[in-house]
Amino acid sequence: MKSTDLNLIPIFVAVYEEQSLSKAAVRMDVSQPAVSKGLKRLREIYDDPLFHRNASGVEPTAFASDIYPALAASFKNFSSTLSASREFDPKTSKRIFSIACVSVASYSIIPALIEQVRLEAPNIAFEIHPLFTEDMESDLRLQRYDLVIDMPPRGRSLLKSQVLYSEELSVVCCKHHPRLSDSISIDQFLAEDHVVVARWHARRSLLNAEDIPELDQRNIIVRAPGAVEMLPIIAGSDMIGILPKSTIESFSELYDIKALPLPFGENIYDLCAIWHPSRTTETGHRWLRQLLFKVVKV
Repeated sequence: MKSTDLNLIPIFVAVYEEQSLSKAAVRMDVSQPAVSKGLKRLREIYDDPLFHRNASGVEPTAFASDIYPALAASFKNFSSTLSASREFDPKTSKRIFSIACVSVASYSIIPALIEQVRLEAPNIAFEIHPLFTEDMESDLRLQRYDLVIDMPPRGRSLLKSQVLYSEELSVVCCKHHPRLSDSISIDQFLAEDHVVVARWHARRSLLNAEDIPELDQRNIIVRAPGAVEMLPIIAGSDMIGILPKSTIESFSELYDIKALPLPFGENIYDLCAIWHPSRTTETGHRWLRQLLFKVVKV
């Protein structure tokens, strides 16, 4: 493929997403013959028909469906560099930001962020995702997410991160637990059955032995996708878990639960905004980060 053939990527993406050469031409503001010419060149490059005609337009071949994610990501990355070089006006922008976050952030931070955005940038929209990722660095680099809200990245990472806030962790159990009153020892903690928030792609807790060494000795009975899913299980059983103290207090009127001091020296955790360094100076992305930190500090 020649460097000039890179101009064909937007044509492929438009035809694939519109499923029509005429609609792709309107979208790109070019003539339909120009789209047909570009598609002909793409077929020569890939030695595949890429699209077949049908009653309503065209449909992609299996090969076209295979290469679409990579080409769409390349086109999005290129487009973002153009937008990064232009001034971002939140009052007129119709941008859609994509944020992936741990469940605690989805109800503790996101509602306040969206409320503030609606005041300052009424045309901006959001996609809020649960944190389902096996490779956060790749997802941020390819801009599947603009921003991630999670605990600090472990190990060596190119990703940028900044602490949003720090919070006290507590043990959570049902209010009338048969063996626990107002405190819990390490031995008692390890003797109980546990409910944990787990990473979806791995059978391990969000908090694990890398955070507190003793945690690998727990008897984990239930791995839940988030705090909200943990609480009714804990409220209706004698199992226990670990959650931010504010989360337990927020839901204590809804569920019959209580907080106990965590019986370890470490009981503070950080929640961070995480992004790819390629987005650091992008005007719109910087505006989003600044607004996020603004609502956290209120």
